[in-house]
Amino acid sequence: MMTKADDVYFSHMRRTQIYITDEQAERIKAIAQERNVTQALVIRQILDAALETGDPEAEARAGILATAGILPDAPDWPEWQAQVRGRSAAERLADEGL
Repeated sequence: MMTKADDVYFSHMRRTQIYITDEQAERIKAIAQERNVTQALVIRQILDAALETGDPEAEARAGILATAGILPDAPDWPEWQAQVRGRSAAERLADEGL
């Protein structure tokens, strides 16, 4: 989801124009729709990745903060893992007499 911090009004940017192929335009549009962000943001993210600019750690922290507490009733990791895995390998082997 795009936040105001991603918007052009909250950071200094230089406007430019580029020529891209129809295929590139279609792919950028599809990615933007999938992520529910602007095409401009997708292009900036592509450029940041290609030029190794931006701050990946800050982006990761922002993602964690944006999703923290989203499932307050979900079990903690060990409890969830036990539910998903079921019985341990040792328990299953013991049942087989091994």
